[in-house]
Amino acid sequence: MIRSRVGMMFAPALILATCLLIPVQGTLLEWDFAVTLRTKIQFMDSSWQTIATAAHEFDELSALTFDESEELIYFNDLKHQNGSIFSLKRDFLAASHVAEQTIARTGNESVAGLAYDPLTMNLFWSDTQQRKIFFAPIHGSAPPKVLVDLSAEGGRPDGVAVDVCRRKLYWTNSNITHPTVERINLDGSNRTVIINTAIDMPRGIVVDQLSDRLFWIDDLKGVFFAVESSKLDGTDRQVVLKDKHHEPLNLAVTNNAIYWTDRTTRAVWSHPKVPVIKVTTTSKPEEQEDSTDPTDFKPESDPEPAAEDCPLVRVANLSEEARGIVARTGFYQRLQKDHHCASIVRKVKERLDEQSRKMVIRNLVDQKIKILEDERCMNGGEYKAKTDLCICPTGFKGSRCEVRECHNYCVHGTCQMSEFAYPKCYCQPEFTGERCEISKCSGLCLNGGHCRVSKDEKEPPSCECPAKFGGARCEQNSTEICALFCRLLKHEPNTYVPFGCHDICEELAQTNSTIFAIPQYTHLEVCLTPKVWTSSVIIILVVGIVSSLLLTAVIVHGIRRLYKPKRPRIRKTFVVRKQARTNSAGDTPLTNRPLATEQCEITIENCCNMNICETPCFDPKLVEQSLSKSGCKEDKKILIHNMEDDLY
Repeated sequence: MIRSRVGMMFAPALILATCLLIPVQGTLLEWDFAVTLRTKIQFMDSSWQTIATAAHEFDELSALTFDESEELIYFNDLKHQNGSIFSLKRDFLAASHVAEQTIARTGNESVAGLAYDPLTMNLFWSDTQQRKIFFAPIHGSAPPKVLVDLSAEGGRPDGVAVDVCRRKLYWTNSNITHPTVERINLDGSNRTVIINTAIDMPRGIVVDQLSDRLFWIDDLKGVFFAVESSKLDGTDRQVVLKDKHHEPLNLAVTNNAIYWTDRTTRAVWSHPKVPVIKVTTTSKPEEQEDSTDPTDFKPESDPEPAAEDCPLVRVANLSEEARGIVARTGFYQRLQKDHHCASIVRKVKERLDEQSRKMVIRNLVDQKIKILEDERCMNGGEYKAKTDLCICPTGFKGSRCEVRECHNYCVHGTCQMSEFAYPKCYCQPEFTGERCEISKCSGLCLNGGHCRVSKDEKEPPSCECPAKFGGARCEQNSTEICALFCRLLKHEPNTYVPFGCHDICEELAQTNSTIFAIPQYTHLEVCLTPKVWTSSVIIILVVGIVSSLLLTAVIVHGIRRLYKPKRPRIRKTFVVRKQARTNSAGDTPLTNRPLATEQCEITIENCCNMNICETPCFDPKLVEQSLSKSGCKEDKKILIHNMEDDLY
């Protein structure tokens, strides 16, 4: 009965696990290409439409590889503080991704290329900083080991690729003085240089198991680049594509095409695996908006404008700098009968089947344990069925891990768990002690003094004392001290009394003059209050100010008179007849010009306005009296009437 019950429980779980391992055809969760941008991994389908993105919590992604056997993506983050290489698994039921650390960071790694061997479950990567190629298992805590060391010879490993069927590792050496393409057995033996001529700076490399060929990118001198191909031993070398204005990094292959990422155009480009033409010359690509519509670029000078002569296609535009790329090739389905790969595929499937069976059994046990853990142990505690105990995580204690060790541990501070799993308090500036329970100002200042704590932890707290108290802790009473000096001064007049005690002694002496004396500081005359100015000084000061103002007014008036323009001197002469003519009733002595023998001249000077009134400015007294009564028209007659000589 027990066996049948276990078998009945085992069968549905096995069926469920088998269903989970089989890819769901035709769903939106499938992807054919994955590209690492700087801050995310972008998944695309066969028509290069984006269907999902992941790994948004990382800042500087670079290399990328794919394990088709377990649907795991491995990638590198150059800036992560703890981990160097991470795994990303797609959860088909939840339609989400789960990223976990696979290889811990050991130093300042700079991973350029990643490759995975599904048989040994080892990761291989090139480190351009240390100039070495490392490998490590994805399970366990074994430290990375060195497979190839190029530091002594000045090499610079860049792209890496694993030949799963023939058990070899290929890599590109991008040292510009001696660039090569090399390979080595996965056990570290038989290192061989397969390409070392007519090559400039090889970057990404990939092994195409379907065609048994190598494909790599060569960053040529100037603005040119090339995609080349050869057999796995380096023979039958071909130039698939030669172009310019690209900065390709990594590449991937499918059944009939090559795809690579370009940092300059932020795009993914494709080209047939079989070279249509060995050399093409395309114009510099223009910037385009982020889309997934393919865009072809016309060459600058094609002999024929036919479409088959321009196989270079821009298949995807990306929002960030493109770096790593992988493609789903259907390796395990297509190579089951390949004489090189059949045994490897069979071993990998056997391992996966064994893992599936163990997973089903483990899931049943884990499910029971999980129920016990959830019911028995709290806060993530691990339940031990044999001892019926909970192993609490750091920061918790109690029989069920129900007590947080930092809860109410620090009185005046922040609690954190130390590296030895003990609570540790970080106190506020005013407190100290193991639990920050002791105030630094407690009992420090006496006699009502106010305690102050400096922001600098090295400086001790200080006291601000009230009036008549002093000392580091305000422990000195100045009234009592001065009272002693005042008592002693009463009996010994020559006793020195501190200067600050004068006012205190004066107050005490008013209360009881027979006991206290008031000190006299005759030698401190400079400290006495200065004398107030007398009234005579104020009077002299006021008189001086008034005199200065009057003198200033006189000087200003004199300057104005000095520069005032003088009145112009005006002189005008009138010629008149001594006697009026008898034959002209309308003539007057001033309008009728006489003969030379009959005329006389009248000269008038300094007149105000000779054209209007013709009145002198300075008239005799008699004229002045007449002018006060007469009008402007009579001025001329009065002037002539008062002349000394008779004009008529």
